Amino acid sequence: MTSDVHPLMTVYKGWDGYQISLVRAIAPLSREQLAYRPASHLRSAGEIARHISEGRFGWFRRTFGLSSAGDANLVIAWRPEDAIQEQPAELVKGLETTWRMIEDALNRWTVADLAQTFPLSYQGKNYALPCQWILWRIMAHDLHHGGELAVTLGMQGIALPELGDEGGHVTEPPLAE
Repeated sequence: MTSDVHPLMTVYKGWDGYQISLVRAIAPLSREQLAYRPASHLRSAGEIARHISEGRFGWFRRTFGLSSAGDANLVIAWRPEDAIQEQPAELVKGLETTWRMIEDALNRWTVADLAQTFPLSYQGKNYALPCQWILWRIMAHDLHHGGELAVTLGMQGIALPELGDEGGHVTEPPLAE
């Protein structure tokens, strides 16, 4: 058996389509729509979008050791008082720059890289997290909170054909012959 040297983007194809759906869902929203909170203990639509970007950047920084990820550093520079969660252009910028960080890694790494481990200390325990586990964690975070975003926007009557009905999968599969 030969080793697979294809970039991980071939394995994770489709995640890029989900990213497009997230951006298309956020970009046209008003400050009021982003500020909508279905209950006092839940995040607003804008806070959810912000949380997706912060989660991506946080996991990359903590596990892969990225201290400088170019434009993605804007996410770590966001302060609570900046009210980024009510600014669609800033939220889109956060999603796009953190996606570039992910996309660059997926285009650079191969299937063999999935086994490489990265240290992480959490709640007094030291873990050796495989790259595969970390990428799945980040993707699952995107999917979970993207669904939360779809529900929050849907509660406002906002149509989301891509993120809702199509499940965020904008990449159409090939037709059978």
